[in-house]
Amino acid sequence: MLDIENSLPQSKACFTSVEVPMESPYWPKFAVRGVVSSQWAYWCSLASAAMSVTFIPPGSVRTLVILTPTLTALLCVFIAYWLYRQSDEYIQLRLLRCVTITAIVVMFCTLGYFFMELFGFPHVSLLWVNLLGWSVFNVQLLFVVLRAR
Repeated sequence: MLDIENSLPQSKACFTSVEVPMESPYWPKFAVRGVVSSQWAYWCSLASAAMSVTFIPPGSVRTLVILTPTLTALLCVFIAYWLYRQSDEYIQLRLLRCVTITAIVVMFCTLGYFFMELFGFPHVSLLWVNLLGWSVFNVQLLFVVLRAR
């Protein structure tokens, strides 16, 4: 019969090989600063886009300012993906939970307002649904990042 315990070069208390270092359980460098600064850039660009509707005359400059929050939203998505790829399984699970909760909140709010529109409430732009979803996701992402420090 094979004696597996004696054929392994490791002791019984060692669960990993000496040659393979374990990954650090800490967050990547500047993770919190990246999330906070991308959120700040998103909300500032959103406020400037909202203000541009009343103060900047129609034209290409106003269109550029209004489309700026799209680029900062992409920055937020890339940073969230970067955090997902650089973190351990527990944080990945928490980030996926943030996405799931955001999807559920947006689904219930849009479904509820759909029925409210049937009862006579005014039609609302989908921009408000997008803002609601981003707000829910951003608050959860900041909570996960600050809690994981």
